[in-house]
Amino acid sequence: MSEQQIVYSFAWFQPEEWQRLKETVDDPTTLDDTYQEWRHNAENAIGELRANGEQVKKISIKISKLVSWCESKGIKPDSKARSEYAAFLADQRSN
Repeated sequence: MSEQQIVYSFAWFQPEEWQRLKETVDDPTTLDDTYQEWRHNAENAIGELRANGEQVKKISIKISKLVSWCESKGIKPDSKARSEYAAFLADQRSN
């Protein structure tokens, strides 16, 4: 049996959607204050994972689609939901 490598799906946001994200999510205080701060921290986290030999894919997230997906699941758009949505999109794109 061969070992399959885990690919981490990292929710990736665009600068023009950052303010909408902060206004929409259930846990805005868990997000960095600015897009620049978030991007810097996200790039560092991805770099650390990759330095440890992990595979990471940035999954571009549209806030309107995230909200619709959360509503369809009956869940709040919090950090857990954002992670689950990124994994869902990654799975959809690989099929």
